[in-house]
Amino acid sequence: MKIRSSLIFVSLILLVSCSKVNIENENNDMMSRLREKKESTEKLRVEKEGMIDLEEAIDLALKNNTQIKLKEIESQIAKIDKNISFGNFLPRISAMYSISELDRYMSATIPAPDVTVGVLGGITLPSLPVTLTSRMVDKDFRNYALSAQLPIFVPATWFLYSAREKGENISLYTENLTKKMIKLKVISEYYYTLALTSEKNVLEKEYAYAKKLNKNAKLALKTGSILKWQEEETELLVKQKENALKNNERDLKIAKMNLMNEIGLDPYAEFRLVIPEDTVYKLPPLEDVVYDALVNSEVIKINHNLVAISKDKIKIAMSRFLPQISLDAGVVGTSVSYLNPQNILFGAITGFLSLFNGFKDVNEYKKAKLQSEAAYIQREDAIMNTIISAVNSYNNVQKSIEDKELADLNYNVAKKKFRQKELEVEVGSATDTDLLKAMSELEKAESIKLKTEYKYSVSVETLKMLIEK
Repeated sequence: MKIRSSLIFVSLILLVSCSKVNIENENNDMMSRLREKKESTEKLRVEKEGMIDLEEAIDLALKNNTQIKLKEIESQIAKIDKNISFGNFLPRISAMYSISELDRYMSATIPAPDVTVGVLGGITLPSLPVTLTSRMVDKDFRNYALSAQLPIFVPATWFLYSAREKGENISLYTENLTKKMIKLKVISEYYYTLALTSEKNVLEKEYAYAKKLNKNAKLALKTGSILKWQEEETELLVKQKENALKNNERDLKIAKMNLMNEIGLDPYAEFRLVIPEDTVYKLPPLEDVVYDALVNSEVIKINHNLVAISKDKIKIAMSRFLPQISLDAGVVGTSVSYLNPQNILFGAITGFLSLFNGFKDVNEYKKAKLQSEAAYIQREDAIMNTIISAVNSYNNVQKSIEDKELADLNYNVAKKKFRQKELEVEVGSATDTDLLKAMSELEKAESIKLKTEYKYSVSVETLKMLIEK
């Protein structure tokens, strides 16, 4: 009865532990975490006086980005997996203890031979009982055992540990690659936001220019200097600039939210981005770029380890055809009173060899060979893709340098043209409309100049990510 009551109690505990998830509590926890993020973001915004530069954004991303945290956890799991596989080399010690309670003694009835003892002093003695009864098991008894097993020759454990060790290396390379990608993404989002901000400034000035042009057109229409369709054309220009400005505002809002999310802050936070200083990157020769990309690429290093793991899988499959030998030792005992001795020490050397299991081992070996071949092919693809990516990134840097030079020339021409229009307006040979148009061209040239500089910076960071450790 005691055992039955204990089983019922344990079943009730398991039933309660399998209760449904409280969605309302989960939602409250989620909202609480969002409030905490908003408060911490606001505290940072006050400390930074509402401004953040590129280096600070990268540091925050490396510290707070969820993808990096996930990769760090995966690296820890890979290390634990390696430690688990190392445990296969150590002895396994197990203990067993049980308590049994019966409602009565168990006895055995054994038939006795029908033999007459004989005559003693003229008296005939009775024969032995027909059956003999003996107690076999006590009403209450306990069993216990302590055993240890040590593998002596189990080749699969060696190769499994080797594979787990390479898996740990892969997790570290993956973590480093993730950090590089997050850094590059933050840089890209940062410069994209700056480019949209620059575009917004130009669009605002063009919108103001269009409204002023429309105002002048309305006055000219009243005096009969222009036709109606010419005035309507200026109204269309105003609406186009207004629509472009609204689209820019939407894109800028999403870009800022993406940037804040990448660096682990509240997506609705408003920070002013600091324009980074211009840096000149000395472009190395293309041959050095390709070589460094092949040597330092985390993707290729991951594939090297995958090929090595595939070889370990082949060895594991081959080891299934070999015997497995282990050493066993321990002690077993019981409290049953009729047994003597009640404790027994034992030791044994155990060998196991699979002779036939439906060709499972053979097919496992064939599968491992094919997986190894696939790993080699994937590594070759990774090498070729790295070479192409390096050349492509190198070309992008060269192109961005050329675009930057053209944008600088265009900006200088627009600036000189604007100064010329200022002088012409002073002497009366040009109108205010001509000056506004030249101003608009100057602002647009400046925006293009900034965008090409941002593009240059992003292309340089992309190349550096490929060739640097």
